[in-house]
Amino acid sequence: MVWTSFRISMPDGAMETARQYLEEKIPGAQWQLGKMVKVGEGLSKKWRLELSSTQKDGRMAQANLLIDRWRPGRLVGKFVIVFGPPQILDGGWQNPSYLDSLSNKIPRVAYLIAGGIFFGLQCFWLYWVRRRRAFSARDGIILSVLGFGFLCNHLVLETHPGYLAAYALVISCIVWGLFSGDRVNGLP
Repeated sequence: MVWTSFRISMPDGAMETARQYLEEKIPGAQWQLGKMVKVGEGLSKKWRLELSSTQKDGRMAQANLLIDRWRPGRLVGKFVIVFGPPQILDGGWQNPSYLDSLSNKIPRVAYLIAGGIFFGLQCFWLYWVRRRRAFSARDGIILSVLGFGFLCNHLVLETHPGYLAAYALVISCIVWGLFSGDRVNGLP
């Protein structure tokens, strides 16, 4: 989760994809990044890059690229134009997938509510296990699934990676503290 969080928040993969694509289209040109913006929500997050260049023959070129943030090697939109006289070298925008479109319509508040529900269910399940005075493998699986849902939810929200790691450690310590040693089979 932490690795994925770093990958979608760092522009390095998108810049490498842009560099490879533009080198293929106009070999030898030196491209300057004008603007890089995060666009989209949820699973439809993209990097929008605006680049400009001067070719060897003195003509100006401009490229607007859209790169998937979840998969930085995937170029989903491109528009490359050379001026003097204007000439479109390449252009096209891929239609978003159904999952991208659906995710983009879900507001941020819905993700926050879902995260609260996952966390609440985890707390309730810990309370239930403590009340039962026994901890089984099934309880571990249920807590793991709820924790995974909580972390996935916060990954989509782009919560800081340190928070994701700290949450997993805190929940693990709570469970270990509640059910370690002599108290595994019966709690006082």
